[in-house]
Amino acid sequence: MLTDYHMHLQPDGVGPRAAAAPRWDADGGHLSAGWIGRYVARARSRGVGEIAVTEHVYRFAAARDWLANDFWRQESTEDVDAYVDAVTAARASGLPVLVGIEMDWLADRRDEIGAFLDGRPFDVVLGSVHFLDGHAIDDPTDPDRDRRLPVAELWSRYLEELVAAARSGLYDVMSHPDLPKVFGRRIPPDMDNLLDDAVAAIAETGVAVECSSAGLRKPVGELYPEPSLLARFRRAGVPVTLSSDAHSPEDVARDYPTAVAALRGAGYETITRFAGREPSQVELRWA
Repeated sequence: MLTDYHMHLQPDGVGPRAAAAPRWDADGGHLSAGWIGRYVARARSRGVGEIAVTEHVYRFAAARDWLANDFWRQESTEDVDAYVDAVTAARASGLPVLVGIEMDWLADRRDEIGAFLDGRPFDVVLGSVHFLDGHAIDDPTDPDRDRRLPVAELWSRYLEELVAAARSGLYDVMSHPDLPKVFGRRIPPDMDNLLDDAVAAIAETGVAVECSSAGLRKPVGELYPEPSLLARFRRAGVPVTLSSDAHSPEDVARDYPTAVAALRGAGYETITRFAGREPSQVELRWA
């Protein structure tokens, strides 16, 4: 079985959403079963049997005040319970879709994150570290992004937060675990031991990591995590999910032959499937 456990029903940004809106409006809106069905159809066309919609937490008004960042606050307009109800209804209609969320790790908002998750019927919760000092490390529009943090500090702080997130007990899967490389700012060779330490720490928590094809569509042009880091996770016994981080139906399960080959090359024979946040292992194979 193949799955895609990371996707969004809209692009990021007010302008891109306005440009894309006519597409989902034709199906009854971005929360409609018709629009979600387009994601399912693309998944099926690529041999994927189950998807999880994992909208960004910053999309929801309930999280608006968590971060003093203009982009975050402009995005935080939607009702999370309407979102959950919509995906739940799509599943009830027969679509193979899970209710998920991509939950940013913000260390000073741990209580709020826990309260947000409690009582909502998520199947899978992705943990992501996008923001350091209130700025998104993967923002392609930020002209100061490369000057704000020297590369060594960027990686040391990112990995520290990634491990803290994994240890928090709030998450099921850690997303794009080598995200700082997105614009080519790779970890310095003399800091490679920090990757080993992070892998070991994540392995101790039992949390999964994702193998994401999204990096192939980014400037860095490679999987998250890159194959040698993926192999380290496998040697440490870290379970894995498979994902595309699609923000439109076209990108669902995109570049999966490359991702599946990397997983097999790293020694993975199974991927992790979730239901009600309970993991199970299924054989890694095309349907």
